[in-house]
Amino acid sequence: MKSILGWSDWCVHPFTLLYIMAAYLNDYVIEYLMALGIVCFHEMFHYIFAKLYNFEIDCVEVLPFGAFLSLQDYGLHHIVEELITILAGLCSHFFLYFIILYLGANPYLLAVNRLVFLFNILPVYPLDGSKIILLLLSTCMDYQKAIKLQIKISILALSILIIMQPQVSHFVVYGYLIYLNYQYIKEYRVYLVRLYTTRRQKAKYQRFKIHDRFVFYRPFQNMYQINSAVYHEEEVVPELIKTIKNN
Repeated sequence: MKSILGWSDWCVHPFTLLYIMAAYLNDYVIEYLMALGIVCFHEMFHYIFAKLYNFEIDCVEVLPFGAFLSLQDYGLHHIVEELITILAGLCSHFFLYFIILYLGANPYLLAVNRLVFLFNILPVYPLDGSKIILLLLSTCMDYQKAIKLQIKISILALSILIIMQPQVSHFVVYGYLIYLNYQYIKEYRVYLVRLYTTRRQKAKYQRFKIHDRFVFYRPFQNMYQINSAVYHEEEVVPELIKTIKNN
């Protein structure tokens, strides 16, 4: 990876540089850089709010077909902070829409801006739409079940997208999304263990929710009434981890 001068946590994937060179040789480098700029503008808004809420930023990786903000502690902050950070990227397209209109309403830029917005609201992991679905599901159901439902929705939506848009030029993106979904399926249990064991260091929730079994609702301080005794979530972490292993 090559870091961008002055932006130590932004890096450009080597394939992106090769793609820019290929675009230059084929006389569409201006169009490609404008499209890539819109994607980076979207990611910049995520980045600004991640900084604002003190997320631990790994890097923003500029890929040939987009950009991706990697956060080391995503899932541990208050869900409101995470929701605002996600929505910031989507809202960036409304700002950009008016900027493009002011600069002359370039049809190509308007079309790309709309396409990037629509693509990111798809319920496919790790796009913004999928993350919003998980945050909303987590308010009304056990977090582990919410993640499993999120994964099912993501796989279904991605399958429909591939069937409806089977262009060969899209299969690099599809392959990348399939890979990320595969990694998420393999690793989500690790994310849950980290959440159960460390979230009190990051997020403070005011509302309480009492359970008679070992489930976990993320936007609450979870309390458990088991065998006539009441326990706080910090006291039953081993039992919560057992539920991960048993599913």
